Amino acid sequence: MPFGLRNAAQTFQRFMNNNVLQNLEYAEGDQDRVEPFHFCYLDDVIIASDDEKSHKRHLKLILERFNKFGITINLGKCTFGASEIEFLGYKVSAEGIKPLEEKIQAIVNYPKPETVEQLRRFLGMINFYRAHLPHAVDYQKELNKYLHNSKKRDKTKINWTEVSEKAFVKCKECLQNSVMLSHPASNVPLALMTDASNSCVGAVLQQEIGDQWKPLGYFSKQLSETQQKYSTYDRELLAIYLAIQYFRKMFEGKKLVIYTDHKPLTFAFSRKVSEKETPRRTRQLAYISEFTTDIRHVTGDKNIVADALSRVETIDCPTIRRFS
Repeated sequence: MPFGLRNAAQTFQRFMNNNVLQNLEYAEGDQDRVEPFHFCYLDDVIIASDDEKSHKRHLKLILERFNKFGITINLGKCTFGASEIEFLGYKVSAEGIKPLEEKIQAIVNYPKPETVEQLRRFLGMINFYRAHLPHAVDYQKELNKYLHNSKKRDKTKINWTEVSEKAFVKCKECLQNSVMLSHPASNVPLALMTDASNSCVGAVLQQEIGDQWKPLGYFSKQLSETQQKYSTYDRELLAIYLAIQYFRKMFEGKKLVIYTDHKPLTFAFSRKVSEKETPRRTRQLAYISEFTTDIRHVTGDKNIVADALSRVETIDCPTIRRFS
């Protein structure tokens, strides 16, 4: 495959998926395995096994396919039998995935941008790891103000203020404290914890492993001026609506429980439909009902993660705590 062709990457990915690795989801002896043992991204292939014996069997199957289709590998770039690997900018282990330390350090060492274009580049690097940043919107709110109505290659000089400089530093600090995200597991309870403040909404999707809730991803979003004028009920409902839109691919087809600290929302699907219900509420509730109607109340002191995600005033990165 020559370099430089526009569709080279897509063609090679289809070749790997539809030819080389086709019908190779499970190996003999993997009857109890729920997930496939391999993952391919272009010319990078991960083989994940439960134990050493299975890993050797899986590796043999993959290499036989490579030999069949004439694919050559560079042994110097291969890693065999490792408990953790570096893949696409992340450290992947049995516990989960986390940004690479060298990538984090490169962003931390990024100089303070002088132009809007440089700031846009910095935010782009930060947001590559946004799923690991518990309340990214809190710190980026001030920085995003410089991007409003600006062009992609805007050379306008940035007039830094004490608030924006503090937000720039906090972005780097939060990246250094980025959270490890767990691998999605099958047949485990899923919980979506949401919260809304006057200016932002936040959520965290968690799964229960053993007696602990482990994060699968974080979501936070600043509200528009119009949305900030919503009632408390409407802002809390909007938080659930936006979080489900964001995480839907991770829980679609699975049982999901939503936790909110706004108790009136727990009756949203049990009370009679009112003719006075606004079209916006009806539309959002209809969308939410496609995935779950189980909305439960959790007190604010136990909704720590989502509460922190939704509040700009919060500075320290929140911790993951189990709720009852």
